Amino acid sequence: MKKLQNYFPLSLLTPVIVLLIMAVIMAIYSVVLNSVVGSKLFEEQTREVKKHCAVLSNQIMSGEMRSYSMNYPKVSDSSRIRDVERLADYLDGRILIIDSHFKVITDTYRKSYGHYLINEETVSVMRGQEIPPKIIGRNFLQVITEIRDSEGEIQGLVLALSSLSLRRAVMNYLKDQRVTIISLFMLLVIICCLIIHIFLRKNFRNIQTQLDMINAGHQETALTPEGFKEFYQMSDSFNQVIDRYRELESSRQEFVSNVSHELKTPITSMKILADSLLLQDDVPVEYYKEFMEDIVHEIDRENSIITDLLALVRMDRTHPQLNIKPTNINELLTNLMKQISPIAAKRNISLRLETVRPVVAEVDEVKLSQACINVIENAVKYNEDGGQVEVSLNADHIYFYIKVKDSGCGIPEEDREQIFERFYRVDKTRSRETGGTGLGLAITKQVLLLHKGSISVESQEGQGSVFTLQIPLSYVEQ
Repeated sequence: MKKLQNYFPLSLLTPVIVLLIMAVIMAIYSVVLNSVVGSKLFEEQTREVKKHCAVLSNQIMSGEMRSYSMNYPKVSDSSRIRDVERLADYLDGRILIIDSHFKVITDTYRKSYGHYLINEETVSVMRGQEIPPKIIGRNFLQVITEIRDSEGEIQGLVLALSSLSLRRAVMNYLKDQRVTIISLFMLLVIICCLIIHIFLRKNFRNIQTQLDMINAGHQETALTPEGFKEFYQMSDSFNQVIDRYRELESSRQEFVSNVSHELKTPITSMKILADSLLLQDDVPVEYYKEFMEDIVHEIDRENSIITDLLALVRMDRTHPQLNIKPTNINELLTNLMKQISPIAAKRNISLRLETVRPVVAEVDEVKLSQACINVIENAVKYNEDGGQVEVSLNADHIYFYIKVKDSGCGIPEEDREQIFERFYRVDKTRSRETGGTGLGLAITKQVLLLHKGSISVESQEGQGSVFTLQIPLSYVEQ
């Protein structure tokens, strides 16, 4: 099949396969029809011969043909002989009448008169056994019928040979008609296949032309639906793929632009600081120290952006590596709160952890820690001085839930759906002051997706925000 696919186009291969299938079906139909019709004709002819032989037997024993009575073996009535001969002519064959001693007392061919006909068939019928009709020499049908008296005793036999020429003529006629019909049918199928081939080839060529244009770089081109329903479905699906590709390309370009901007900003700041030092003469040492501290700060920010970008790239892989193992979530959150507490203490922000029940889940401890600390750290950084951050842990029989509530300024409604996008900031000026890279929530969302979990946010301006992390207790790899 692969070789056929290599050398024959689908638009031609499909009609050829259909033609071959139809040819096989018609051949099978021809064989079955020939067998059924032949059997039916054989049964009808057998029934006809048996009926006439039964009538002849009754006439012999009823006295209508006394000259053929088993008590009168000699033939004396020529008119009765002609009746048997007419029956033989009607059957286009031969009739023999045999007495109880297996002696032929009548033969329409006048060849076996006075001879004895003893064989397996005549002996079996004389004993009262029924034997099936059979074909003699492919040209005659042989039927043997017993002659019974009024008491049911067998007094003789009627052996009839009926020509099969009519059956053969009918079969030949049907064969000729069948060949003609099949030939016309196959011709019609070939014509239909050619029409379908031409139509399919035209549609395939149109699609191929449009695909070549897209492949050449004209991504704005879309497939034009035409032809059969399948072509419409294929064109629609492909256009959806193209639209998705355009979205990804637009997202990629936007991402590259954002990355370039984010990476360029610290470099620009460092260059300005360095140029300021170079343009001044006799700069005091304390100025050098202050400027160098600012440069180190910008370098640290650059390093943070690069680190976060690398983390996102690793998690964006088709099959990211996860180190899944049972982890005590209560202990994990306790350790994270200890890490964040120095940052909160500088701004007099209180941290509180509430655990409703012990929770052990199958997670990647390192990645989940990174996701949680991003959310908790944001709650501290974007909070008001002297504010509060409350972290709670709960679970049911399927998921465990981590809620991070802050008393900050809240998130505007129009920004809530975009805060998980890369480099998106609600307040860009304040974000840079706090040292954020704009990638923390994007990393958190990606980590939760890898764990088959989700993150949501509820917020009102001036009343703080609540982030909810929902993660399965058992990791199911797909």
